[in-house]
Amino acid sequence: MTVAVELAVVPEGALERAAVLALAGELDYTNAEQLRQDIVEALPSDSRDLIVDLTHLSFCDSTGIRVFLGLRTLVGERGGVVALADMQPRLTRIFRTTGLVHFFTVVPTVSDAVDFLRSR
Repeated sequence: MTVAVELAVVPEGALERAAVLALAGELDYTNAEQLRQDIVEALPSDSRDLIVDLTHLSFCDSTGIRVFLGLRTLVGERGGVVALADMQPRLTRIFRTTGLVHFFTVVPTVSDAVDFLRSR
């Protein structure tokens, strides 16, 4: 299976130095490393905060979760945070069960993520 990545700019004036990454499809051992490389290359160097829109991510295994943890490290080194928006119920359960919800900002929508980052 494949995962599609779309990197979008947050609407002008909404936030400074933030990027929105939208994922779609299935994220697993067959594509996690390529996705990680694609994200690192696509993420603007001046982006501090990252919003990951998970609306259309239908599956994620442990290698995919490692991609999220790597993003957290990368963004954290820039002094920013990763906000995960609109997680599907299965992924939400995994993040809660493993305690990963404590390492990310998890919000219901991208709009909520923008509001959270704006309030920081």
